[in-house]
Amino acid sequence: MAPTYLTKDPVLVPNTGYVFVAPEGTPKPVLPLDILNLRTLRESVGSAWASIGNTSLENGIVHESEGDDAEVLGTWQNPALRTTNPPKIYTVTLSLADFGLETYKLYYGGGGVAADGSFIIPSVPSSTTKAMLIVAVDGDRHVVEYYERVSLIGSDGVTYDPAALSEMPVKATILGGAAGLGEISPVMWGSSVEITPPTLTTLTPATAAPGATIQLTGTNLDAPLTVWFGVYEGTGVTTTPTGTQVTVTVPTPIETGTVSVDVRVETNFGETSSKPFSITQS
Repeated sequence: MAPTYLTKDPVLVPNTGYVFVAPEGTPKPVLPLDILNLRTLRESVGSAWASIGNTSLENGIVHESEGDDAEVLGTWQNPALRTTNPPKIYTVTLSLADFGLETYKLYYGGGGVAADGSFIIPSVPSSTTKAMLIVAVDGDRHVVEYYERVSLIGSDGVTYDPAALSEMPVKATILGGAAGLGEISPVMWGSSVEITPPTLTTLTPATAAPGATIQLTGTNLDAPLTVWFGVYEGTGVTTTPTGTQVTVTVPTPIETGTVSVDVRVETNFGETSSKPFSITQS
């Protein structure tokens, strides 16, 4: 099943989330639409991807960028002639809460294991290059981030606080891959959410003057919606409870005479195909 994107209320409150790493260059896995729990994700991502473990609830996952701000350059004749595009370096900081060997390796930049099982901190740290997958979950909606190559190493220091979980902050510098720096999905919903794109069947009449009221029929024509007459937006839109009819006032175009336009309806669930319409003006 292809991913289903929903533009209605596309906001996210990430109550839970999961982070996976894999050897650099590992392709993005195909995830289910229903992100239920870590077990479901582990079964979906496959053996190449390993969970990074627990991360901070308080500090979350922090995205940052470094680099100069864009500047507006101009001349005496044109003060805003062009804008610079300075390069940016993007990073993701993860506050790891699992005090285990894999966390230590990421934080300290390598290292080994002593005979008693203790971690040997390397004298010369070296960042680890991995592929990274982040899944931020909000109920039955989620957002997926995928990075083909990131460089991971510890950033800030570690504090032992008796009143809080101790954390090891690790910074992932995004190195990019074959196609851009990475990928991030729109808000995605589970298959339990029914997507109802609108359809447009008829316009009555198919010709009218500016200010006239016409009727549209179709399905899933539920408010809020916008009726477009070409590039012009219709006004005075009213809908029926059944979502099968819309009345709208014909806008006044800039052009004079008869103007041929395509009428379409746009809702939070998609856009209809268009129907021809003529705006008649004396």
